[in-house]
Order: sequence, then C-alpha cells, then structure tokens
Amino acid sequence: MRALVTRSKKNAIEGFTLVELICVIAIMGILTAIAVPSYQGIQDKSARQVAISNARSNYTLGRAQQEMLEAGVIKKSETKDYNYDAKQDCAHWEGKVKGKIYRAIYPGKSGEGEIETGE
Repeated sequence: MRALVTRSKKNAIEGFTLVELICVIAIMGILTAIAVPSYQGIQDKSARQVAISNARSNYTLGRAQQEMLEAGVIKKSETKDYNYDAKQDCAHWEGKVKGKIYRAIYPGKSGEGEIETGE
C-alpha cells in the first residue's frame, strides 16, 4: 500500500490552475489601474516644482546681476538675460519638462513660485 501512495504523488502535476492564474492577472490589473494615475500625478507635480525652481534660479541670478550692475561692478554689455524684471522684482522661466511646456513665475516679494501654464 505504501508503494501506491508514492506512485500517485509522482504522477501528480504541480503548478497553477487556470483559475488561479486568471485571479493573479486580475489582481495585477487592479493594482496597475490604481498605481498609474497616482504615478502620473506625482510626475506632474514634480515637473511643476522643476519649473518653479528654475524660475527661482532666474530670480536669484537676475537680482544678483542687477545689484552688481547698479554697484558698477559689471557693465551693461556684460549682462545675460535671466528673464528678471527689476521693476516688478520677479523672474520667469519657460521650458519643456517631460513633454509639457511650463511657464513659471517667481515674484521676489511673496517668495512663492506660481505656474502660469502647464500644457
């Protein structure tokens, strides 16, 4: 009788049934459907922060350049365009991040960058 039990175990095929496989695929599909929109939202938020950071950099560089110009350290011909507006004390940046064009503005008074467009 012992030999009969051993023989039946050898003949048994181990693996997944079709129902188990379909269940796993369905669960993976549900998790993907939940994760993809969240991931896209995170990417968009990150791209917006990149645009604001670039506008802040333009503000810092432009303001430093303006102060050096006013102090006579550099000449007008030595300046670069950082999209800084000294009259309004703000700077802007426009560029492409992850395939979308962003335009960000950084006003020096408030210190809070804003996104004007993100198409």
